[in-house]
Amino acid sequence: MKIKRIILAVAALCAAVSLHAETIVAGPKGGRLLDAEPLKAEFFVTADRKVEVTFYDAALKPTDPGAQTVTVIAEPASGKAKLEMEKTATGFISKTALPAGEPYRVVVQARASADAKPKNFRVDLNLANCGGCNKAEYACVCDD
Repeated sequence: MKIKRIILAVAALCAAVSLHAETIVAGPKGGRLLDAEPLKAEFFVTADRKVEVTFYDAALKPTDPGAQTVTVIAEPASGKAKLEMEKTATGFISKTALPAGEPYRVVVQARASADAKPKNFRVDLNLANCGGCNKAEYACVCDD
């Protein structure tokens, strides 16, 4: 009887995990689209390894981020590094490049305003190109 309960619990847990599996959506620049309510935000790594976060309206047109704020923390094996972000007309760009040593996790924290509760996004940073969709692996939209 205990084994049957354990099997049912594991099956329920697996079903719950698959329901909450994140679907990656590519942004207009080819980066990863984040649902940073009330706007969409695209996490994009430029050719010089700077992080660019661009905000979009519902029609995916670049828009002024308004009171939104963004924090980006890279987590390479050498230790966490908080990137200083500079505001632009449509979002933010890091003042410095991402540290070397990927793949590693990057945490993007978006707030609707300076005093709002943050929404965290975890991006597994891998800058290699995917052979299937030809996007960087961190923004890959392939099923596998």
